[in-house]
Amino acid sequence: MSPLSNLPNWSHFSRPHHEGLRAFCIGILAGLLLAVIAVAGVLLGAPEWFGGLARQLRLRHDEKSSLSAVVRDAQRLGITYDQVAAKPQDYAGKPVHWCVDHPDPKVSFLEGRPSQPLVWSNDEAVLRTGPNGHCTMMLATVEGAGPEGVRLRLLGLP
Repeated sequence: MSPLSNLPNWSHFSRPHHEGLRAFCIGILAGLLLAVIAVAGVLLGAPEWFGGLARQLRLRHDEKSSLSAVVRDAQRLGITYDQVAAKPQDYAGKPVHWCVDHPDPKVSFLEGRPSQPLVWSNDEAVLRTGPNGHCTMMLATVEGAGPEGVRLRLLGLP
């Protein structure tokens, strides 16, 4: 029996194993570097960004909450385009919850019906829906009607 036979078997430390270990260590170091960069970002200004995002989310939540009662009123009233076009004075100031196509700054109409045009008193606030044919639910108050269509004021996107 040779004196070397008592040594442990080191064959599992062959070269391919060392390459895998090296790749593993590089991965760990890269992860640590990313963690350091993230921590530095948090310490050097990310709280402002996250704080701004949190404020925006809170404002949007508050807006949706305050609009929900108006949406319920609009749905309860169930005012139609034809009703407003026929007797605008009866519906002035009342809420409507309509699906609106607004593909262009000068073009807005009810739910895929160009024959039912809408005019916005605050057009700059109205979301453009694009030419894809999908309308967007919008909450508005009736301001009147005329030959150009039903006049609305956007309250929000519930």
